[in-house]
Amino acid sequence: MRIFGAMLLGAGLLAGCSTPQQRMADCEAQGISRDTCYLSEQNRRNALLGAAERQALENAQRQSHHRR
Repeated sequence: MRIFGAMLLGAGLLAGCSTPQQRMADCEAQGISRDTCYLSEQNRRNALLGAAERQALENAQRQSHHRR
């Protein structure tokens, strides 16, 4: 569980603690279309959720191996 917390903290630091709205505004300010910025934000969110899910599954597997 500590690893999962560390991952979330790391993700927050890497993201610069910015909100999705701020990242969208920054993206659009670079002249990138709103649709492309939206897709990029969705991909970012899915990547973070996927990493968290993989870590949770690894943690659950470790827990089940320790109980045997």
